[in-house]
Amino acid sequence: MKLTFPFIGRAALLSLLLTAGAGCELLDQQSPQDFNPDDVFSSPGRVDKAAAGMYDALQDGEFLGSFALIYSDVRSDDVDLPSGFQNLATSTLQSGDGNALGAWAGGYRSMYMANYMIRELTRRNGAGIPADKYNQYIAEAKFIRALCHFTLVNLFAHPYRFSPDGSHLGVPIQLDAPDGTEAYQPAQQKPRATVKQVYEQVTQDLKDAIKGLPVNQGSTNLNVARATKDAACGLLSRVYLYQMQYDSAARYANLVITSTRHQMNAEAKDAFSVTAGEERNFVSDTESIFFIAMSQNDNPNTNAAIGQFYAPGTSISIGPYVRALPGPFNSANNLPIPNGSTAANTDRRRLDLTVYRTSPPPARWWTRKYTGNLPSGAAGNSNRGAWIPIVRYPEILLNRAEALARTSGITTEAVSLLNQVRDRSKPTSAASYTTASFANAQALIDAILTERRFELAFEGHRYYDLLRTAAFVPEHGTGTIKVPALAWNDPRSILPIPANELQRNPNLVQNTGY
Repeated sequence: MKLTFPFIGRAALLSLLLTAGAGCELLDQQSPQDFNPDDVFSSPGRVDKAAAGMYDALQDGEFLGSFALIYSDVRSDDVDLPSGFQNLATSTLQSGDGNALGAWAGGYRSMYMANYMIRELTRRNGAGIPADKYNQYIAEAKFIRALCHFTLVNLFAHPYRFSPDGSHLGVPIQLDAPDGTEAYQPAQQKPRATVKQVYEQVTQDLKDAIKGLPVNQGSTNLNVARATKDAACGLLSRVYLYQMQYDSAARYANLVITSTRHQMNAEAKDAFSVTAGEERNFVSDTESIFFIAMSQNDNPNTNAAIGQFYAPGTSISIGPYVRALPGPFNSANNLPIPNGSTAANTDRRRLDLTVYRTSPPPARWWTRKYTGNLPSGAAGNSNRGAWIPIVRYPEILLNRAEALARTSGITTEAVSLLNQVRDRSKPTSAASYTTASFANAQALIDAILTERRFELAFEGHRYYDLLRTAAFVPEHGTGTIKVPALAWNDPRSILPIPANELQRNPNLVQNTGY
């Protein structure tokens, strides 16, 4: 595989050395010509700066720093049809489209820094740092590499169940950090691995990461901004859930639950609430496990900030999410909510995490997960420093609940886990679930999936939950354009391999239908 924008040579070294993660000061700015690998790995302090630089690479706006979540949401039925992503939303994207290229290149760019860290620390026999720190940095790199591979295979390949054994085409597995000479050698023209092979690499990286990661990173914000054992276990539970290995999904979710290091916040909004213009602080937030750290300075303009696309009056409104869903978000008769009324809609996620705006027209609903709050507590505008949610404790509870329901049917534990998430936000008039609330296991699974839709909305989950459960993406949209229903295994349900990557690498194969 030849990357479109390879990070090579001294520019990569400079980026590694000058990026310092959330809350860390940058080193003195020096000319790129002053750096070589020996400079970057010359002291424990500089090695730690390089490790922090791996997380800075994850801020790529065309990948997990923004667009990777958006690409899931705009293809689901949780949002109105956004003009800026219409081809994505209507599954009419072409292989030469910049969105596909940006996601592909952004994913492998983000991954490069992790592979570079592994290569240089291994080459230097640990670069003279203590063994526990060496193991930690390698583990952090493998966590990031796993996250990138997993995100890419979801974007560009059909879900695991598409073939009986996962033998359909996935994405190239990149375990190298080629320099300027190596990047264009035939060995880097990597073919697409099968989905099964990609999942095997992801699970192996995460299992390795669990062994070397610390249980905490030393401060409240760093515990969320850098990978921990719970972050790796939580992500692995999702990987196994997508792979339909439910016993393993339940087991790794339970490792997080029984660690007792996390619990549900008092209110759903606590994981996202931030005053306009201020930086995120997780000191009282115990449910956030791993976010991609951002700051106001990371997005000096708003073109790549996730808040730019979700904030009121910007790009992605959430009409169908509150207008068409059954359950606590809607009125009892499941009709559209008139004029933004909250009558009979007292789910706290509806009240605290959405806002109704009449201007600019048309009047619409918006999510508040990526906005700043005004001093009054009301929703402000886009938060350019909004952190990107990757792993949160409510998902872990729901992962285990679903896995148990699929393997053991209706159990007291599965219902209890569901209630832990639902009861925090449900309307006060609604009763908690009991095992008698469900006629069969599928009814319980459906309730868990509905709860995932409410709790994890606008965090990039809904579309993949539909695909992995072999469900149709329902017809949706407002105004003159309606998005037709899309089957989970439709060729257009995944992104095309970018056209210029096919030209650069003859070993790549295009997805069917493009």
